[in-house]
Amino acid sequence: MAKKVEVEGKRVLVTGGAQGMGRLWVEHFLADGARVAIWDRSQETLNALKAELAGRGHKVFVQGLDITDERAVGRAADELSRKWGDVEILVNNAGIVVGGPFEEVPYSDLARTVAVNLTALMHITRIYLPQMMKRGAGHLINVSSASGFLGVPYMPAYTASKWGVIGFTESIRLELKQGGYDNVGVSLFCPSYVKTGMFDGAKAPFMTPLLTPEEAVGRAYAAFRAGAYLIKEPFMVKMTPVLRALMPTSMFDAIADRLGVTGSMKEWTGHGK
Repeated sequence: MAKKVEVEGKRVLVTGGAQGMGRLWVEHFLADGARVAIWDRSQETLNALKAELAGRGHKVFVQGLDITDERAVGRAADELSRKWGDVEILVNNAGIVVGGPFEEVPYSDLARTVAVNLTALMHITRIYLPQMMKRGAGHLINVSSASGFLGVPYMPAYTASKWGVIGFTESIRLELKQGGYDNVGVSLFCPSYVKTGMFDGAKAPFMTPLLTPEEAVGRAYAAFRAGAYLIKEPFMVKMTPVLRALMPTSMFDAIADRLGVTGSMKEWTGHGK
């Protein structure tokens, strides 16, 4: 049976936490009495958020950095440890998306998508997970995507990175289980398209409504607090892995075409980050 996760008084780090879904993760944790640190690329946005939250009685620790820069991440982690303390809950939320036909997207954009969404996530986890294991307590939350369960034309690098997040998180979960780290929890959040601006122009597949950021994070946060591991939203995302496993490829492709999955990113105009 899943164990409820307590957050009051816990130190939480949220990557990409100055805006979009990351900011909502921050808001939920603060509302429940957690102490929150935020990493984001935009120092200006971080400063504005810090001031706004201070006006509402919340004190947060903010650091502006590019999470794909290993040295910058190391420096930020050292400063955070010295000035703020150990991270007890890590939310790997930061992510970007690039859309378009594979052969037309600059390689630098493809590489950065994987660097932000997967490589940096692994690097940051490599810093904080061993600390949780040593303390015998903590929680890791990795944000993946419904596209981590199936191929989506016109965003192959994003899809590849999110498949990677799922495989990485599954492997970590099993390592912790085999190592007897029962008090180090793991949650994996896989939403469909969310109205954050990143997916402007994308068309939601049939019976898979675009979630508002508030809906997506609200459901994910509630499931995490309840101790859930795999969090898939909305309902059709829960069915995708089962259908993909049971159906022949040709049949699944035909259904995906009919539901609008394979053409969902064809007219993408989002800002990507």
